[in-house]
This record gives sequence, C-alpha cells and structure tokens, in this order.
Amino acid sequence: MPSVARGRSAAVLAVAITAGLVLVSCSTPGQEARTDTAGAGTSEPDRFDVTGFQPENADPALVHANAPAMDVVSVDGLLLNRTGSRVTAPSRAATAQRNRAHANGLTAQLLVSNYADGDFSEPIATKLLRSPANRARVVRSLTADVATGGWDSIMIDLEALTAADEPGLTAFARELRAAVGDDVRLDIALSASTTAAGYARLGYDVRALRAPLDHLTLMAYDQHGPWEPDAPGPVGSLAWSSKAARALATLAPADQIVLGVAGYGYHWKGTRSAGQLSDAQARLRVRKAGATARWDATAGEWTATLPSGEVLWWSDARSLRERIALADRLGLTGVAVWSLDLSDRLEPFG
Repeated sequence: MPSVARGRSAAVLAVAITAGLVLVSCSTPGQEARTDTAGAGTSEPDRFDVTGFQPENADPALVHANAPAMDVVSVDGLLLNRTGSRVTAPSRAATAQRNRAHANGLTAQLLVSNYADGDFSEPIATKLLRSPANRARVVRSLTADVATGGWDSIMIDLEALTAADEPGLTAFARELRAAVGDDVRLDIALSASTTAAGYARLGYDVRALRAPLDHLTLMAYDQHGPWEPDAPGPVGSLAWSSKAARALATLAPADQIVLGVAGYGYHWKGTRSAGQLSDAQARLRVRKAGATARWDATAGEWTATLPSGEVLWWSDARSLRERIALADRLGLTGVAVWSLDLSDRLEPFG
C-alpha cells in the first residue's frame, strides 16, 4: 500500500465499464475460488473481483456507501511487532469495519503488514520470515482471527523486502494456508516491478506463491511520489501499470492477478511540503488556485500546475475506468482500490 502514511489511502470504484466487460459481484462473504495445486486459477472467466481497501480508523459508513460496487473490504488493521514475533489483535475500529462489511454481504478481509514509524520495515519482516518460531506464532494468531474472530480472509502485505526474504515469505504463505484450510480466501499484496526478475529482487518467488494463495494483488501505484521531491509524475501511469502486470503474468496466471489501483494523488513543489491528497482535495486545491486541471490520456491521470509552482498528479474515478479496461484486456481477475477514504465513491456497473 502507499508508503507515505498508514492512514493514507485513496480509492474508489467507479465501475463504469467499457463494452464487453462483465462485472459479477460475490453474493456471500468468503472465498470464491482456490487455485489448483499447479497454481492455475479456477475463478470463473466472467468474474471480476473488486476489493476496496479501508483503513481501520476510517468511517465505516464508507463501506455501506461503496458496497454495491465491491466484493471484498480489506481492512488495513494488523501490525507486526518490532521483533516479528507477534501481530496485533484486531482493534474495535477494525471490528466495526468487519461488521459493516458483513451487513452489506461483503467478504471481510484482514490485512497484516510490517508498517512501522511511517514506512514499511524490512527488519521487522525479516525477523518474522527468517524465524520458524515467529512465523508459527503469527500464523496461529491469524488463524484464530479467521476461526473464531469472525474474519473471512487474510491479505499478506509485507513490503520493503529483499531477495533474501523469498524463502521465508513462501514458507509463511504455505504455513498460513495449511493452518486456515482451503476454504479461506488468502491473498498477498505485491510491490510492482516492470520485469519478471524484478519481482524476485523485491522478495517474491511468484511461482512458488501461486499455489498457497488465491489472489496476487499488484500494487500498481506509487510510481512517483513525495520521496522524489524534484520529479513529479503520475501516481501509476497506464503504461507502467500494464508493463508491471504483463511482467507478473509471465510468472503467474493472469486470472489470479488483481490490479491495484490508486484513488489518490500527490503534490510537489510550491510553498507546501510534498504529500498525499485525496481526489476531492486535489480538485479543490486546483479550483481555489484558479488553475485548470489537464487529463493526461497517456498516463490516465489528472495533472495541474498551480500559480505557486505546485504540481499535482492524481488518479480518480476516470482513471479507475481506464484501469478496469486495462485489467479486462490483460485477462486479470479484478481490481483493488486503495482506498475508500480518499477517493471518489465507487459506482457499480449496471
């Protein structure tokens, strides 16, 4: 997920689809389809899976407001401790998100990450992944969240990894699958690479991860951001997203891949510190400055340069429509929007 701030999230499903794209929502919480032992996806070819990410402390009313356009609510809620030996329990706020998801007939997914001190921590991930004892403790905790805690699904979101973390991540995914069983939806979020070899450098043995996991969610955002203060650019351009998805599809079946989509923006330069903006905040800032936003058809995003010199790029509902069409062309199984609290409301097809 975006690395700028944990409460940072932005996205919405404006599922206004191009001709021929079929969007079929799940009718009950839980898992739609498992991969077979070879890792080939068994999802129905006409199913288009939509996940909306929701920070645990965001307004639960957003779940209800966006429910007609979603299948899964993935709640950004669990953190590993600094020794990688424990994971936090779901908070009361996270539980409220789960309850609202179930009230709307949606799958309630719990996201576990190595986020700490404003960014993702490779040392924390390493302490988890390279210790069989730590993995076992965390697996037991996550399994209890599903077995007795009322959660339907888990997403692994371990970022800032290195190639040395590959074996441990694969072991963790396999151990978690064995513990939760075949009927529980188990997904992973993958940082984007535009080459197949790049995924290995990022710590993912994708071919080995295919079998224990249901969906590989490609985080096709944060191509540019405030960490590049002098290089404004698209949050995740269409060409870059397509290249990353095509590279991943050489390692895993396309119908196991979910395209992660930004529903937020960033701003650079000017008199303000660089940072993140919601879609609504970006539009408001342009309007107040008396400037005009420009749709960049190549990037599939909006951009504006304000009189102060501030530069904005953001990905909104129109951007999402472009990426739904991209996912359809590539034969991917769905999209995942980061996140409900920053973006335009998701609009169901039909």
